[in-house]
Amino acid sequence: MLRVRSPLGCIIRRQPVRGARGVHLSAATCIALAIAGCGSGADRPSSGPPKAATQKKDLPNIIVLTVDTLRADHLARYGYERNTMPAIEAFFDTAVVFDQAVVPRGSTRPSYSSMLTGLYPFRHGVRSNFMVLHDDLVTLPEMLKEAGYHTAAFVSNFVLIGELSGCDQGFDVYDDRLEDLETYQANYERVAARTLRSILAWLESDPPQPFFLFINLIDPHGPYEPPKRFRALYATDQQRMLRLEDIPVYNRKPGVLNFHEYLDAYDAEIRYADEALGILIEQLKAKRLWDDAFVVFTADHGEAFGEHGTFFEHHGHVMDETTRVPLAIRLPNGANGAQAPAPRRVGGLASPMDLLPTVAALLDIEHAGMLDGRSLLGVLKGAAPAADRALLLEFPAVASPWQSHPDFYAIRTASQKLIEQYDVKTHQPLGRFFFDLAQDRLEQHPINVDPWNETHRKLATQLAQLVAEVRRTELAFVVTEYDMPLDNRAGFVAGRKKMGGPHVRALTPEQIDRLRSLGYID
Repeated sequence: MLRVRSPLGCIIRRQPVRGARGVHLSAATCIALAIAGCGSGADRPSSGPPKAATQKKDLPNIIVLTVDTLRADHLARYGYERNTMPAIEAFFDTAVVFDQAVVPRGSTRPSYSSMLTGLYPFRHGVRSNFMVLHDDLVTLPEMLKEAGYHTAAFVSNFVLIGELSGCDQGFDVYDDRLEDLETYQANYERVAARTLRSILAWLESDPPQPFFLFINLIDPHGPYEPPKRFRALYATDQQRMLRLEDIPVYNRKPGVLNFHEYLDAYDAEIRYADEALGILIEQLKAKRLWDDAFVVFTADHGEAFGEHGTFFEHHGHVMDETTRVPLAIRLPNGANGAQAPAPRRVGGLASPMDLLPTVAALLDIEHAGMLDGRSLLGVLKGAAPAADRALLLEFPAVASPWQSHPDFYAIRTASQKLIEQYDVKTHQPLGRFFFDLAQDRLEQHPINVDPWNETHRKLATQLAQLVAEVRRTELAFVVTEYDMPLDNRAGFVAGRKKMGGPHVRALTPEQIDRLRSLGYID
């Protein structure tokens, strides 16, 4: 059994941004490295060959498909009237679909950091898009490298750029070439077609197996600007006029105040992302890399559409429109032709934060450290019911120091939520509300907490204990904060473009010399 250690810890301080932890190389170099398997994804020395019970030749490929800013309830499987993701709906027919899945923080970098570490944001330290995931933490790709996996990621969101986010640690290939300028602000992303092109090039290189493939598509994130061929798919004649100030600056279409035009464009962006994923799935099937793989589909957070006064963005609170996400997992077929468990739906609470412990259980890896996520393997196999559990959701003031707001914390079960606001300085409670999600899915009818109600009292006690743990936790490492102002991003992207293609981490001097002798780098 392979053992992996993970530290705890956490005093947050401002530190200078670290330098890039790898070499940016051309696409040809990336493919050459993938074939040769000469990239190293760990900054710390390896603890030696893996000792997992499973032999490397029996390990399944692991494929994690994520779509940025994707609400669960904008998919047909979750009750939406539009079929925005037909390719993913077909995948759902083969998978275990979790009806109630939430992320602990409705923001990209904190959410992906939780996905990669199995930890709450207050434990891994990334509580905003300006905080960097620390090298001391053991990530899922690092764990998989120890088990013999080739690891590759293709991301499309600026806040996931490797040297800015720390989310690249453990990946042999980390392709974060984002050169598409957004429409209404000087930010950069990568549209689905270009991300897909890079993934397909990697696949054509016949990467070593088993591999861990991690994908982030950003298209449903604002601004909602789908390709022209998708724009008429969901166009309606409905009207609901908003005020200009209701619409975030980065999402404002000139002269457009109709809520439904934004909603329709958001759905069209989802369909665009689905088309790319559908093409990828077909290519994986053609290469016989799909049917026997462990596959996950999920999102980092949702998007608000005015349910609580916020339109077309996703931070600022702990409501379900930003924290509830789709989650579907398909186990690989077993050895000797054994079939994966039958697909079904599960009503119990789950989280993308459960990914690392689930993979660890699948591969018989012992993770010797704190985990807030839990293994879903028993549920996936049908051998155990979905456990009754409660998860912490957060939006602390430290996540947005430019704004003045209380600390928001919530505890959520599969059917209930209790939210509490706290004064930032005194930590005194300012307000508390309960929601019956089974009866009030959009959280429109808050219920005053009744101290004599057993359910309310139980949730209030659990939340108080978790908030107390948040406040007394001190990380064993210093968290770096770094912000790349919009005015500086064009120069940053141009400089990276000159350096070449995908980010291949932690090459040895010998590997660099070899690549230089072959003419791949100067």
